[in-house]
Amino acid sequence: MKNDNSTHGGSSGTLWKKKDLLLLAAVLIAACLLFFLYRFLSAAPAAYGEVSVNGEVVAELDLNQDTSLTVSGWNGGSNTIVVQNGAISVTEATCPDHVCIHTGEISRTGETIVCLPNRLIITIIQDGG
Repeated sequence: MKNDNSTHGGSSGTLWKKKDLLLLAAVLIAACLLFFLYRFLSAAPAAYGEVSVNGEVVAELDLNQDTSLTVSGWNGGSNTIVVQNGAISVTEATCPDHVCIHTGEISRTGETIVCLPNRLIITIIQDGG
C-alpha cells in the first residue's frame, strides 16, 4: 500500500496559508489606513489645555502662549506645568511614580496627562469644543 497524500489535497494546505497571509495583510493595511486617517482628522490645532484638580477646573492654558505654572494638587501635592511650542507637559511633580512627567508633551485634541496621587488632569480642548 502506498501512502499518497496528493489525492487528499496535500497541496491545499499551502493554498490556504497563502490566502490566510493575504487576508492578514489586507486587515493590517486597513487598520493602518484607519489609524492614520484618524490621526490626520484629529490633528486640528488645539486651542487650550484645561487643568483640573480634584474635578475642579483651576486653569485654562493657551497653547500659543509659552508659560509655566505650579498647581497645588490634592493633599499638599504639586505639579509644575509648562506650555512651550504649542504643547503642554508636566516637568516636576511631588507624586511618587512620576507617570505625569513620563507622559511627555501633549498637543492634540483629546490627549490627557493624569497625575492620580495629586488628582490632576490636563486635557487638550479644541476651540469651541
